[in-house]
Amino acid sequence: MSRTRPTIHDVAREAGASIATVSRALNGGVVSAAARGRIEAAVARLGYRRNDVARGLVTGRSGLVGVVLPDLVGPLYAQMARGIEDVLDEHGMHAMLVTDHLEPAAERRAIELLRARQVDGLVLIGSRLQTAELRAAAGSVPVAHVQRDGPDDDAPQVRLDDAAGVRAAVEHLVAAGHRRIAHLAGTRRDGVERREAFLAAMAEAGLEPGPIVGGAFTEEGGEAAAAIVLEDPDVTAVFCASDRMAVGLLHAAHRRGIAVPDDLSVVGFDDLTWARYLCPPLTTVRQPGREMGRAAARLILGGAPDPTEPVLRVTPTLVVRASTAAPRSHDPAAPPRMRPRPAPEEVIAPDIASPP
Repeated sequence: MSRTRPTIHDVAREAGASIATVSRALNGGVVSAAARGRIEAAVARLGYRRNDVARGLVTGRSGLVGVVLPDLVGPLYAQMARGIEDVLDEHGMHAMLVTDHLEPAAERRAIELLRARQVDGLVLIGSRLQTAELRAAAGSVPVAHVQRDGPDDDAPQVRLDDAAGVRAAVEHLVAAGHRRIAHLAGTRRDGVERREAFLAAMAEAGLEPGPIVGGAFTEEGGEAAAAIVLEDPDVTAVFCASDRMAVGLLHAAHRRGIAVPDDLSVVGFDDLTWARYLCPPLTTVRQPGREMGRAAARLILGGAPDPTEPVLRVTPTLVVRASTAAPRSHDPAAPPRMRPRPAPEEVIAPDIASPP
């Protein structure tokens, strides 16, 4: 027969302390150093493990925060999750991660699963649910958003100041001498906001935008959109709505014999961990994912800076690397860039939108 699991009563008896004193020690309360030492020694000898489920039934708190994120592949989502864990660790709490793959039905099931686990709060990254659906799924559990993809609601939210980041990218390219600038746009809310910011920044510079092609925030989406953008011989620079799209563009440009940045300057968005290791290293707008995760965790723990303004905006920064330079068109002797077509079986075209 297996040995009975030790209880708090066993710890109290072993340490020569009251149950109340043991409970305070185990929950971070104030006890004498001598009593704490005896209790810790008793816990180690007995192999005692606190029953958090039972504790949650008594206190009404589980010490868990549910985190719903689109996937475990995107490096930015991993950074946000790490930031959430940073803050929860400081409070002796833990994160429970579930993915929804950008599917509203899967997101709803994930929230219901986390509620069944008695989480104390929910951090939703890129939530697509309508407000009524979200309220029905979350019930009374507090919610905080990061980069909500659906309509804004009254839950606190952390959002990036997309307009500031896009403006910095366009100003950098214009200052370098680029006049025909294309844009690989995303189809989600972030992508739409960055597209609008791109158009506004180009208008401020007094320039007509180059081709704008929509696609998924993935390498495949960037490569497919590049097949359209790179057909314009006057384009000297491309601003991409995500680093992963930029990677697809770089791959397509390489296959067509287009050198970056000699023939084409490329700017991404996110500054994922590998962006600096590309060849050439990618100029990009840095989205501080870990800091955004930390901010969301503080919001869910009751740290909203202003209850009348539920959106906490985070400012991005432009990181200039070797993928941008002055356009070769400034040199009349520069040869035209090569544009061989890829083999048809290698073309991937998900989520392509026609340029305006």
